[in-house]
Amino acid sequence: MTNYYERKFNWDNPNMVSQYDDLPLWSSYFGHLLLDNVPLKKYRTYLDVACGTGFPLIDLCQKIGNGCKGYGIDPWSRAAERIRMKLAATEIKNIEVIESSAETIPFDDGYFDLITSNVGINNFAEPEKVLKECWRVLHKHGTLCITSNLTGTFQEFYNVFHTTLIDLGMIKYDTALQTHIDHRGTVSSFSIMVRNCGFSINKTIESSFSLRFLNGTAFLNHHFIVCGFMDPWCSMFSPDERDLFFKKFEFNLNKYSDIHGEFKVSIPMVYMECVKK
Repeated sequence: MTNYYERKFNWDNPNMVSQYDDLPLWSSYFGHLLLDNVPLKKYRTYLDVACGTGFPLIDLCQKIGNGCKGYGIDPWSRAAERIRMKLAATEIKNIEVIESSAETIPFDDGYFDLITSNVGINNFAEPEKVLKECWRVLHKHGTLCITSNLTGTFQEFYNVFHTTLIDLGMIKYDTALQTHIDHRGTVSSFSIMVRNCGFSINKTIESSFSLRFLNGTAFLNHHFIVCGFMDPWCSMFSPDERDLFFKKFEFNLNKYSDIHGEFKVSIPMVYMECVKK
């Protein structure tokens, strides 16, 4: 095996360009919170749930060292291909990717020392099922570290959303809006959920960050907003009222932006460190 001080990378390799420019901005905020707090020990086995394109899986596994065998699990096959490309480009040998849902983790009971999930658990249709699987494949006293955004995410946005419903006489959609807002959960609801799945909680850290845009039009057209959030917003409305709503909503967001000098949304988040009882 080549010593670390002898390794050389070809910066003309297009795969190295992809590896260098790989970090999704959204998950980086949560990932820094996780990486700043996850306990570093001589773990033998590590699993990242909903690993996406490899962050923080690759970075954290390297921080633990080659004595740790790392695995990422995610059903997104294109993302798995990208991780494998990164591993090949950087000559990392101790990480594997499993293309599967974490609702059924294909490992024996008690296999892992450490499991992480960076802003992932809350995106599962049945998060408790995933957490119970994490409990099953962790050995006794194994560690689970998760991050999530919380209820209150984009609150400034949803305040204008609610006002627009009132302006247009569409208050009938307010229940659907509130259900959508509340589905993210709170620190209390996350704590109850992980304890119900057999974990004790060692540490809970709350934090927050903000995203800034020139105005509502810039926000609504940002590629991450479109791919990550737009579908549930649109699905609240009947087709004949959707266009009417978003035309007025964009106007109201831009008016809000003019008053405040920009459009800034806040995102509360939590890091939770759990131990299998």
